[in-house]
Amino acid sequence: MSTPTLPADVQVGTRVLVNGDNLGTVRYAGSTSFQTGKWVGVELDEALGKNNGVVQGKRYFECRSNHGVFVRPANIKVLPSNKKVKRTG
Repeated sequence: MSTPTLPADVQVGTRVLVNGDNLGTVRYAGSTSFQTGKWVGVELDEALGKNNGVVQGKRYFECRSNHGVFVRPANIKVLPSNKKVKRTG
């Protein structure tokens, strides 16, 4: 079983939809010390996250408390850069 790689369009600063529901901005993409494989650190637009970019004492990126979340690349959808997406619901 090979380690998944990060899609080319997942880069720091990219706007994404996390788990089909939460808007955010990629702040970190790569390996971590807390789990094997590739991870994407996202700063969510709303305080729906689990951290502030620090996991197990290591800072991966900076953001406000409860705005940071780490997800697998398969759990994000890159948003078109030329469209403003508004949350509905």
